[in-house]
Amino acid sequence: MVNLTTSSLRRALELQERIEDLQRELTRLLGKNVSLSGFSGEAVSATGPGRRGRKRGRPAKKTAKRGRQPVSPAKKSAQSSKGKKRTSPFKGKRRPSSPSGPLAPAVHKVMKRAGAPMNVDAILQGLKQDKYVWKVSEPKKNLAARVYTMPGLKKTGPGMFALKK
Repeated sequence: MVNLTTSSLRRALELQERIEDLQRELTRLLGKNVSLSGFSGEAVSATGPGRRGRKRGRPAKKTAKRGRQPVSPAKKSAQSSKGKKRTSPFKGKRRPSSPSGPLAPAVHKVMKRAGAPMNVDAILQGLKQDKYVWKVSEPKKNLAARVYTMPGLKKTGPGMFALKK
């Protein structure tokens, strides 16, 4: 027969809480949909029925109550700037396309013609030579933001971009 004392039970409870904390940390790092079965013969769950103690944190999303819809973080940041609500001038309308075509193929054309890595200013000059029509107020800022995520381009140095081979 096992002889249980209050100190051994207290230690067991501390170990169990530590294990649960580590499981929650692991779930946070790996994501909620990852199963850890096979490590100890059973699936490890940080939110399973054996969880004890107070709940930490908040749920990911609250359900809508009384007709209210949850506000996305993007909308919150747009609403929080000086109390003004930012809206697109094209809301509910089709966004106009550039008469000279999409930006990515135009940038690729300029980069092929140059044959060497280019910075944003040089790409912008090449687009102006090709008479690319911008629908934004600040084309350089738009191009600088778009070139980092444009498919087919790679960053070769600080502020320098080239076509992927």
